[in-house]
Amino acid sequence: MRFSFDAGHGYLRAELVERETGEETRAFLDALGEECSKHQVYSMLICVRASRPIFRVEQYRASLYLQELACRPEYRVALVASRPDLRAAHEYLEVLAGQHGAQLRSFSGEAAAADWLRNPLRAPRAAGLLAKSP
Repeated sequence: MRFSFDAGHGYLRAELVERETGEETRAFLDALGEECSKHQVYSMLICVRASRPIFRVEQYRASLYLQELACRPEYRVALVASRPDLRAAHEYLEVLAGQHGAQLRSFSGEAAAADWLRNPLRAPRAAGLLAKSP
């Protein structure tokens, strides 16, 4: 697993590559939290590449992270993955985040994710997953 951070965009951009396990995800999320504190940023764009999708989200204590995220409405997280299997895992996280009231969205491209972080009211819902029924 490799990851890197860049805080020069008005949000923290994180790149996560070759993540395989829940333990690696926990390590990445801990480092991400430290970077957010260090740079005093509340918006994160996380690009996941060449990684195994993780649907057993409790392997890395997802509910705890989502509860913490929900308690801090100033925090916004955009997840980016172009591969369909990773995107499906991110969409599942988006649904769970919505149930907790956390601001986390899934995107297939960085441009749309960055736009949502900068202008949350203009960006459409990802795949309509959380759209309300008429």
